[in-house]
Formats: sequence, structure tokens, C-alpha cells
Amino acid sequence: MPPGRSKRARSDAERIAAFLKRHGARRVVGIGSAFDPARRFTWRSDIDIAVAGLRADRFFELSARAADLTELPLDIIPIESATERMRRAITEEGVDL
Repeated sequence: MPPGRSKRARSDAERIAAFLKRHGARRVVGIGSAFDPARRFTWRSDIDIAVAGLRADRFFELSARAADLTELPLDIIPIESATERMRRAITEEGVDL
């Protein structure tokens, strides 16, 4: 794995967070291997972002536009409808962006 890929993921995540905040997100949190130096970011890894405050009727449009801001796979999870396990991961390991 090229060492710059995880740095690229983090940089892209920051840019995506700024985009989502401009469109109404109140909170954007990075989770997973791109944000945890103890975990290995592999060629199969993606950028996992949890977001609060996006209007439901714009979520898919904004998610698609956010995906255009990176060449890496991107998963965006609305915090409001996240599972209890996901909410725990956000609280315990999340990085506010």
C-alpha cells in the first residue's frame, strides 16, 4: 500500500466535510481506518464519514456530489438513522472534521 493513500483519504475527507457543511451538515465525523493510525489502510479501504444535519431530501444528491471529490470509495452515514453500534463507533473512535 502506498503510504500516501491514507493521507490522501484524510485530506479528501476534510474537503468533503467542508462541502457537506456548506450544504447544511451540522457535524461531520470520520471513522474507520482512514482516521485511526492503529488500523491498516489497505487498497480495499474506503473513507467512512458520519454526518448530522443534512436534509433527507438532499442526502443522496449531496452524497453523490461528495463522492466526486475523491477517487477513493466513500461511505456517508446519516447519524440520525445510524445503528446503535455505529453510534458507539462514532462516539468512541470518531474524528470530528
